[in-house]
This record gives sequence, structure tokens and C-alpha cells, in this order.
Amino acid sequence: MVILRNKEDWRVYPEELARRSRDSVRVVRTCLEELERVGYVRTYRKSLGRGKGIQYYRFCSDKKISEQAFKKMISDFTT
Repeated sequence: MVILRNKEDWRVYPEELARRSRDSVRVVRTCLEELERVGYVRTYRKSLGRGKGIQYYRFCSDKKISEQAFKKMISDFTT
């Protein structure tokens, strides 16, 4: 996948990754879930308000993302 080769502000969308590869969206989502399970991807979920949905922001790294690092990423992102 080409996640880390994009601009820093690029958002990770499974649909976009699938479009750039030969994999289906389902396969890409499964891979992202596995990367999240082992700590290379962390997801921040932001509520858009009651009944308006949720936005997902994925943070990716070539090193495992610790809880402390993830909290800092969210803090930097939301300010």
C-alpha cells in the first residue's frame, strides 16, 4: 500500500487505497484492521453531532504507535 508516501495531510480512505491498487475495498479494510490490531494504524473517531454520523481519521506510521503518541497526534490534530 502507498499510505506513507502521501502528503502529511492526506487522509487514509480504504476506497482510495483500493482504487490505487488491484485489491478490493474489502481486502484493504481487512489489511487496515490488521495494521491497527498490531499498532501501526490508529483511528480517531469524531462525532459530527447526534444523528449526523462519525468521521474517521486514521493515523499511520512505520513504527508502532504508542498510546502516548496517539494522544499527542489527536491533540495536535484537534487544535
